[in-house]
Amino acid sequence: MGVLYLAAGYVSARLDWVPSQPTVIAVELESLPISPYQVAVAVAVHTERSHDALGDASEVVSAARAAQLDAVLTTDHRSSDAPSDLWSEQAVFKEAVLLVPGQEVSLGSDVGRVLVFGLDTAIVAWDGGLESFALKLQRDRATAIVAHSRSPRKRDSWRPTDTQGIVGWEVFDFADIARARLSDPWLVYHLLALASSAPLGRAHHSLARLHRAGFDQPAVAAFDSVYSRGRITAVGGLDVHPKWRIGGGLVPGYTPFFRAMANHFILSAPLPSDAESAREAVVETLAAGRVYISFFGPEGARGFTFAAASADAAARAARAAGVAGAFVSIGGEVAFSPGLVLVAGFAEREPGRLLYRIVRDGATLQWVRGDRLSVPLLGPGVYRLEVYRYSLRVGPLLWNRRPWIFTNPIRVTAEIP
Repeated sequence: MGVLYLAAGYVSARLDWVPSQPTVIAVELESLPISPYQVAVAVAVHTERSHDALGDASEVVSAARAAQLDAVLTTDHRSSDAPSDLWSEQAVFKEAVLLVPGQEVSLGSDVGRVLVFGLDTAIVAWDGGLESFALKLQRDRATAIVAHSRSPRKRDSWRPTDTQGIVGWEVFDFADIARARLSDPWLVYHLLALASSAPLGRAHHSLARLHRAGFDQPAVAAFDSVYSRGRITAVGGLDVHPKWRIGGGLVPGYTPFFRAMANHFILSAPLPSDAESAREAVVETLAAGRVYISFFGPEGARGFTFAAASADAAARAARAAGVAGAFVSIGGEVAFSPGLVLVAGFAEREPGRLLYRIVRDGATLQWVRGDRLSVPLLGPGVYRLEVYRYSLRVGPLLWNRRPWIFTNPIRVTAEIP
């Protein structure tokens, strides 16, 4: 029975039935202006500043370098007896990795939790409610992300119908995914997969596989609903808490989590060498929504683009000449007009078998296969993209479909008369 259970767990996580169609390239994707200023960022990382975690800055940096990350946003929660010297740190570069210290703050059981960067004080808890906290964010010029947006642990889940003063929304949180697995029939399978893959250096694959539902998760559906009422940025949070030191190493370690999921920030200029200026650039990019999320290692997803573009000859010439405005990419807004096309992919390489799901206003619009995507826009709406990799296809039957890239939306408004 044990063998049958493990076999069923392995197969059920990898076999999918997905009707799709091949893409028809309508735009020369080689001319896509891939931003050279993308940085890979880990969000929601706990250190020794938290009352329930271990790990210092040098260990965070070492893991970030091993995972090829450019920046780490720590989000510790302070206890009342936490040493004050740990909370006086500012943004800093260590071995070319940008460390941005932040906090995880509870706004009360009737509101939820947020990840905050830039507050002028360290907060144990906030009892004034969302409206007063939004005023503090404004006064301190601080940035906040909804944490545990749809957590199985109800006291953490976000309760308000709005996100006043908040710019980000956790669509993925590894702690919440792990909690969801506790009541899952495949819990033992995933625990055994984690234990067996760690010695092989593939624990990040087993962690990413915890997302059995792919991108069909309550926090994603909630994000689509919130975004329809006002701009907010989807973010992937690791919520990693090293608890023990065994044999000189942290358990759980940072590196597998850093490899399992990353946020790709599309900057408008190179990351400044000054740490505080770099922090401001990252925060600005977050607020603008120029972010996409990747699983199974950040390096393979670098250089991805998703944009709306005109397919006519004049626009192709403008793109070739590098004219600003020829493309509207992740986080942008464009007025609908006939001939607009959604395009996506990598300009300089073909990453293998890809499956794209185009989502408009929270509903699946189309599944498309191909290394690159090019499909006509059908009308106004909020468009985002999901990218999956797969190993084998027989008709609509796919083997080893893995959620890979999740983009923030492009908003297409009504045609200007």
